[in-house]
Amino acid sequence: MVRALDRVLRGLLAALLGVLTVSVFLQVLVRFVLKVPLPWTEEVARLAFVYSIFVGATVAVREKAHINVDVVLAALPRRAARAVRLAGSLLTAGFLGVVLWQGLAFVAATGVQMTPVLQVPFRHLYLVIPASAALMLLYLVLGIIDDLRGRRP
Repeated sequence: MVRALDRVLRGLLAALLGVLTVSVFLQVLVRFVLKVPLPWTEEVARLAFVYSIFVGATVAVREKAHINVDVVLAALPRRAARAVRLAGSLLTAGFLGVVLWQGLAFVAATGVQMTPVLQVPFRHLYLVIPASAALMLLYLVLGIIDDLRGRRP
């Protein structure tokens, strides 16, 4: 199931980057060549950009590709390095729990506000915050379990 989720997230990220690229290209082409503005392209680009940031962060958590200070861990004995990595993961899990909780509150607080041009409810834009926090938390917990079972150095 995790592999299927990985494929879905990677496909979604690729699709979002494609939509972002096409909408920006279309906006530049129509605005500067045809001299006619298309207001919806800016909104689509903004939505795709925000979603790609959060989906990309989720993929980065899965890949363990976030910035790390490996020099510190390399200088420690193996057990101490595992303990430090576990403590960092637990702190990150706590932070993601707060982001998830506050993200849900933020989605609920947006009510019926709509985007100006496309009239998409803002809650659809903000829903990516708790959704990505939940997925990052899931991936982080799976990483902690792997650490505890000794599957990671």
